[in-house]
Amino acid sequence: MGAGGGRRTGVILIVLILIVLVIGLGAVFLISSSGLLGGGGAPAVPGAGVADGGDVELPTPTPPPVINIIIANRDIPRGARLSEQDVTILAWPEIAEAPLPAEALIVGREEGSPGLEQVNDRIARVDILKGQPISNFMLTPGDEPTSLGDTGSDAALLIPSGQVAMSLPITNKHGLVAYALRQGDHVDVMMSFRLTDVDEEFQTGLPNEGIIVSSTADFPINSFRYVLGRTTSSPLGDSVVLVIPSETTARPRQSTQLTVDNAIVLRVGDWPFTDINQPIVITPAPEPTVDPAQPTAIPPEQGGPPPDQPTPTPTPIPAPTSVTLVMSRQDALVMKYALETGAYIDLVLRSALDDEVQNVTTDTVTLDYILNFYGVDVPPRLPVSHEPRINLLTINSNIGAGSDLLGSVLPPGIEAVPPSQ
Repeated sequence: MGAGGGRRTGVILIVLILIVLVIGLGAVFLISSSGLLGGGGAPAVPGAGVADGGDVELPTPTPPPVINIIIANRDIPRGARLSEQDVTILAWPEIAEAPLPAEALIVGREEGSPGLEQVNDRIARVDILKGQPISNFMLTPGDEPTSLGDTGSDAALLIPSGQVAMSLPITNKHGLVAYALRQGDHVDVMMSFRLTDVDEEFQTGLPNEGIIVSSTADFPINSFRYVLGRTTSSPLGDSVVLVIPSETTARPRQSTQLTVDNAIVLRVGDWPFTDINQPIVITPAPEPTVDPAQPTAIPPEQGGPPPDQPTPTPTPIPAPTSVTLVMSRQDALVMKYALETGAYIDLVLRSALDDEVQNVTTDTVTLDYILNFYGVDVPPRLPVSHEPRINLLTINSNIGAGSDLLGSVLPPGIEAVPPSQ
């Protein structure tokens, strides 16, 4: 019994081993047929998903070419002198969506090409933030690094290309639109010209004077001067009457028109002299100090000065006496002509929505225009008049007196009087 049981056990083990081998060989065959082990079978389909049983092959992106530019390695204040330690290199991609900054300082790849030394001993003309690309116009020229003044004024940096800046004198608030103008405003310039008749040949004011030269027996040559006028019939008979002007000069005729269109206010008031022949020095703000003799003083932000201290008198700010406008060269010539010939000039403030409006056209305003356009009737001559007699037109000095930009005297026949109390 023992020997027969051992043989049966051995047979069973052999049969189990054979079954395991058959299953293993079948599994290997199936796996190799499906291609999971890189053997035979159907090849993988590029781009096929996992659900399709294929491999996922993504295209390898090609990086765009780059240009090495110089950027700030720290915050650089205006007026600081730069060195290579203040800057570093940034690889800027050459793509249309991110164009290279204007006049950017480029570091070449070839041997001997410009490097970080391009900023050495140059002075910052503007504040530069950390990580900001540095452009050539932000720094003073490399061959003239002494001071900011060697590169010109800061005002020149604010003037658009092709235009110029011109300053006008101001004597009252009317020229500045009641002091409403600020840098960056757009204005139109209106001018009034007062025209009078002149002798075309002499270019002198009318009327002319004449001299009659006669010869008599008693006086070989006799002459006398008189004002040329016009002749008319005499009501006393056949004699002729010479009518001459009652005033020595003719009254001027005024013509007003918009002349300079869409000028830009560059500055209200005079420019400071602090940057002339002086280096730029950057100094930190002083720390607030506390008076130990008054430990109980209330800080200004907690209620103002203590009651026992007088309130400081504010320093009055002087009114500006000039305004600088940006305009074309031709408009600047018009302004120069008007200033030198004594025109009456006023500035009018534009709406911010009209900054881009150009070539505005207006009608010249004269007395004839006002009479006809607005239907103003000329009063007829009457047998009665006002009492007391009105010889001069009186105006309120707070409204119209001296309203011209140049502060010229009032025209003949107009007198400024103080407002009534």
